[in-house]
Amino acid sequence: MGMSVVTGVLVVKVTGRDFVATAYRAHGYLRSSGAGVFSRGRLKGDPTLKYARYANRGNQASAMAEGISSGGPLVELRGIRKAYGEMVAVDTVDLVIERGEFVVLLGPSGSGKTTILSMIGGFVEPSAGAVYLEGSDITRLPPSRRPTVTVFQDYALFPHMSVGSNVGFGLEMRRVARAERRRRVAEALRLVGLEGFGARAIHQLSGGQRQRVALARAIVVQPAVLLLDEPLGALDLNLRRQMQEELVGLQKQLGVTFVHVTHDQEEAMSIADKIVVLNHGRIEDLGSPDRVYLSPATLFTATFMGESNIFTATVSGRRNGLLRLRTPLAEVEVEGEAPEGATVHLSVRPEHIKLEAPPDAISLGEVTIEEMVFQGTHRRCHAVSAGDGRTDLLLRVPVEQAVHPGDRPEVFVRRRDVVLLAD
Repeated sequence: MGMSVVTGVLVVKVTGRDFVATAYRAHGYLRSSGAGVFSRGRLKGDPTLKYARYANRGNQASAMAEGISSGGPLVELRGIRKAYGEMVAVDTVDLVIERGEFVVLLGPSGSGKTTILSMIGGFVEPSAGAVYLEGSDITRLPPSRRPTVTVFQDYALFPHMSVGSNVGFGLEMRRVARAERRRRVAEALRLVGLEGFGARAIHQLSGGQRQRVALARAIVVQPAVLLLDEPLGALDLNLRRQMQEELVGLQKQLGVTFVHVTHDQEEAMSIADKIVVLNHGRIEDLGSPDRVYLSPATLFTATFMGESNIFTATVSGRRNGLLRLRTPLAEVEVEGEAPEGATVHLSVRPEHIKLEAPPDAISLGEVTIEEMVFQGTHRRCHAVSAGDGRTDLLLRVPVEQAVHPGDRPEVFVRRRDVVLLAD
């Protein structure tokens, strides 16, 4: 890597160490200016962002105080679309992100979640639509002029720098005074549980510690929005769960807006205030974790957000404002709209199928237990309807209820746990 400073513009030539360029990008200082060359441009003469003039002087707090007021959404995506030739990565997405929210963009590979994150951060420019921050259109602004910082899955740490130098890199680029820089680096390391680690080399750290360094480097510059691109994907299960808890605690303590990308449904439900479910570049569902899981809006959400029993039903009419539906197991009544005679889909979560009748119960008839697996917190049972011998069901039976293969219990579901889905 060669590095030179030319009239206040930092030029980095990458000679095979892509992580170096990635590390600079994590701070929002780089934009492409040719193959293998990145630069940090001047910030003069652009009045479109109220806090842009502060970005090179280290006065991020002043920038946010003037640029971020207390009313209205913090981030708003209006009809954003991104296409690469004929391939559409994001297809006309509208999204509002409030101050202090922990928002998770959730979906399978290729759903558009990372592309949306990159458009918020300024690394990808929309083909159509606009990105607003506090009511200001920032669609064409480079990352260096946005109060956003990105944390990547590969951490993007400088291997030749100490922990403290890595964390303080963004402050140094903003020309923050050395004494202030040291104070803020020490505070950031304390917040992520790495107090006293400033002099250590990166290679001396575990994977979880490196993740904490990446987080400290992000929060030390006091961003208005912290963007996290699958930051926990490389960690083992136990460490990932620990880091999930730490992320939530850190976000609540700082009060900063987090936008987090993952394909892990359990992770999303563990950390999010709001989940945005994406599929083929479109928003399938949006809401709190409990609402998205318990009352999924679409067939895709019901099957993607954990296991679910999906039944096909026919609309037979209405009664008392509810849809009457015929299923292979029973007649049910649910809230919703659909024309008489229409074929629809219903969702029932496995844990909502009961062996004893709860209040407001619907009987689904007898089933034959074909397979049972003890899974610690419950017994996971595969069953088939005794009525038609064809309809499969999945049950999660509490461990205190004994059930064995070959048993033929009657099963029930509460009316409110039967969810009408949009296709």
